[in-house]
Amino acid sequence: MLDKINSKRERKVKNTLKNNGALQLTSDKYTQTLRATKFESNTKNKTRINKKVKKSCKINGYKNAFIDYHITSIACVNFKGKKFYFDKEDTETNTHLFIGDKPSKKEKEDEKFKTNPVKLYSYQELADLIAKQFISDEGNFKILNNGFDKFGFSLAVEQRTLFRTKIPKIKAIIIVGGNRITW
Repeated sequence: MLDKINSKRERKVKNTLKNNGALQLTSDKYTQTLRATKFESNTKNKTRINKKVKKSCKINGYKNAFIDYHITSIACVNFKGKKFYFDKEDTETNTHLFIGDKPSKKEKEDEKFKTNPVKLYSYQELADLIAKQFISDEGNFKILNNGFDKFGFSLAVEQRTLFRTKIPKIKAIIIVGGNRITW
């Protein structure tokens, strides 16, 4: 995912992002402590969270003044907003999630009955989605700004979304930092 962001920066003649320990520590702490619903609500309250992120980065040892971040939460499966159901008797899939309305026992016993499992994203597809999300929000998030040259990135599967009636979600945060803002 970071290779995709750096390749986009190179196409726009920007410096590549390099990993920073303090920013990485802060991003790891954020993904571990906040639930996915809290992550999503944080994207709307940027000024309050900005102060917390800057304070955490300073506590972790980051000395530069300019910091920006982006928080996102993305579904791990490709269900495209359709109805889905959980089948605990399923032995073929890992998620036990299927597209459509839940069938009755009589429908399941029918020979013509076919299940349509919810497809998981591949690593490449998931990396594309996350990178696209980070780059597309350029109006608020300055990832392509040449003044930012350091990053901290973390993602984690939200454990509370791995239950029967929920779509599994991944929460991701990228924090970028630099010495100056340039356009």
